[in-house]
Amino acid sequence: MMNLSKQHAIHRGNSMTTFTTFAEILNDWLGDINPEEAKPSFPYGVRVGCVKMASPRHERFDLIRDAGAELLDKIFNNEPITDTCPVLMFPERHLSVHEQQSLMARMNDHVSANNFERVDIITSSPLIIGNFTRDIIRILTWEDDHKHDGTFN
Repeated sequence: MMNLSKQHAIHRGNSMTTFTTFAEILNDWLGDINPEEAKPSFPYGVRVGCVKMASPRHERFDLIRDAGAELLDKIFNNEPITDTCPVLMFPERHLSVHEQQSLMARMNDHVSANNFERVDIITSSPLIIGNFTRDIIRILTWEDDHKHDGTFN
């Protein structure tokens, strides 16, 4: 489990932005994963961040919450994707249960699959996480996770 001890978030208001690019956020969260561990299960590298407690509605995800949503129709309609490192942030927010279960099968069979160098996924969906081995998954936690444990304490 990766505990992100520093405040790794993008904030509104008077707070400073910790990161300058989306790639830096992903590399901070997922950078210690060797995406090649995903092969031979996938024809491309994969890094998966499993958000343990925080809701996708949390403000730390405000600016990145819907990244990759525009790719989902292309994935399921088998339309070309030009990005060689697609990122899917909480794809479950835009998918049915059946689509969540079949997402990685669709990605593997996709017309652009051989062009992908790596796919990064941030999710809290067990249906999506179940496609991966522990070597390519990082459990993402934050200091304020206790606020999201469902107990309203």
